[in-house]
Amino acid sequence: MKLIGRVADGSTESSARLILMKDFEKNVSAEELVLVENGGGKECVNKILGVLREGLGKNEFLSASSYRPDVAYMKLGGEPSGAREVYSFTIKPIGVATEEGLDQNRLIMQPKSPVHLLEDGDNPLEWITKGLNVLWANAYLERHEKWKVPVDRRFIPYHVGVYGTTGSGKSWFTRHILIPLYYSAGYKIIILDWSGTDYAPYYQDSQETEKVKITEIALDEESILSYLKAKTVEFAKNDNIRDAFDEFVEGWTNKVQEICKNVAEKSLEEALYSKLKSHVENVVESVDSRWRASARRASKRAFRRLNPEDLTPLLGTLQVEDVYRKLENKRMVVVDMSGALTEAKLGFFLSLSNYLYSLMEAGENLNLSLIIDEAPQYAPWEPKGIQGDTAEMIKNLAALGRKRMLNLTLISQGIKGEIGINASVRRNLNTNFFGRIHPLDASGEGGALEWLAPYGITSDLLLQLKPGHFYFAGVMNPSPIPLLITYKVEEKKNV
Repeated sequence: MKLIGRVADGSTESSARLILMKDFEKNVSAEELVLVENGGGKECVNKILGVLREGLGKNEFLSASSYRPDVAYMKLGGEPSGAREVYSFTIKPIGVATEEGLDQNRLIMQPKSPVHLLEDGDNPLEWITKGLNVLWANAYLERHEKWKVPVDRRFIPYHVGVYGTTGSGKSWFTRHILIPLYYSAGYKIIILDWSGTDYAPYYQDSQETEKVKITEIALDEESILSYLKAKTVEFAKNDNIRDAFDEFVEGWTNKVQEICKNVAEKSLEEALYSKLKSHVENVVESVDSRWRASARRASKRAFRRLNPEDLTPLLGTLQVEDVYRKLENKRMVVVDMSGALTEAKLGFFLSLSNYLYSLMEAGENLNLSLIIDEAPQYAPWEPKGIQGDTAEMIKNLAALGRKRMLNLTLISQGIKGEIGINASVRRNLNTNFFGRIHPLDASGEGGALEWLAPYGITSDLLLQLKPGHFYFAGVMNPSPIPLLITYKVEEKKNV
C-alpha cells in the first residue's frame, strides 16, 4: 500500500471525496481499490475498503465562465499556474475490513483520513471473500491480473444477465469465463445458440460435448400447435379450423415417423402438408351446414399462409427428453438453432422448458445451467403471441430454479426497450454483467444507468467500455459495490 491522499470535506458513511497528493493524478485512475484509515493514526476507528469513481480536476485560475488573469495569459500563449490545482475521486466504500471479513460501513469517513492505494501484493479480494464459500473465475479486476474475481457459489441458481452491444465480448465472456465457472460449481450446461454462429462453431462433438441441430428435435404437441397458430394467424380466427389442426397435431411425431418410412426425404414436407390439408378439409366438410361456408373460407386463408416448407422445423423425431438425457454422459449440449423459423425455435424452447419444469416440480435438483443467447427473442419488452408464452415460462423457471439448482443465463444486446428483456423477466436476474451499452440504455427507467449510477458509474463510462470489460453487479459478487472486471483469452475452438 502507498499513501496517495486524504479524505476531503463533505464525506458521509456511504461516499467521500479523495484529494490526491501531488503528481498522483498521473497514475491513479478510476476503479482502483483503496484503503481508508478512518480517523488516521492512533485515532483510527476502522479501515474501509473502497473503490475510486468519478474523478475531478479543478483549477480556480482557469474558470471557463468568468474572467481570470491566468485565462487572459493563456490566451496569449502563456502557461497558466498549477499552484491551485486539485485532483479528486469519489470513494465508494465496499466495506469495513475485519478479522471475520467485510462488514458494512456505518461510520462517517472523517475528513483528513489517510487513503492508501492497494497494490498487486495486497490482494484485497481475500478480505472480501473471508468466511465465504467462493469460486475464482478466470477473470480479474481491471489493471490487476493477480486479483482473480471471486464468485459466491450459493447464488449461481439466482440467475444471470449478460448485457452488451455487438462486439462488446458477450459470447467470449460466456464461453471462456461463465461456462468454466459453472463447470467448477458442478453444473452441466445446455446452450441455446439462436443464430448458430456464437457458440456452435466453437464446440465439437467430444467426450464432454455434443451438438444437436434443432431440426432433429421433435417439439411437443402444444408447442407445435402454438407454431401453427402463429403461421396461420390464429387458424384464420375460426374455431372449427383450430379444432381440426388440434386433432391432427395429436400424435404428431408418430405421423412424421410413419411418413419418413414411406416417403423420399425430399418429399417429406409435401407429404405431411398434404396429409394435414386433407384432414382439415375433411373436418370442414363435416361441419354443420350453417357454418360450413365460413369454415371453408377460413381453411383457404389458413393454407394460403401455411406452406409445405413451413413444416420443415417440425420434422424432428428426437425427443426433448433425449436431448436432456445426453447430459447423463456429457457435460454440455449445444443446440444449434439455425435453419429454423422463429416460431419453431420458441416452440422448442417451450418443449424443453416444460420438461425441465416438470422435473423440478417432481422434486429433482437439476444442477443445470441453461444459457439463452439472444434473450429478447424469448422475452421481448412487449411479448405477444408465442413470445408471451416463452416469457412467462422463463419467469416460472426462474422462480422454481432457485430452489432446484437451475441457473438461467440470459444474454442480450440491450437491457430495456426494443433491444432489451422484458422487465418482469429481468427482475428475476439477480447477478448482471454490464458491458459496453447501447445509447438506448444510457438513461431512463430500467436501463444500465439506473442500475449502476448509485455506485458512481456514469453513462459516459458505460458507453465507452472496451470489449471484454464488464461491470460485475449482484448477489454472486461478494462485493456489494459493482467492480470492473476483464479477462484475457486466446480464441480457439473447444473440443
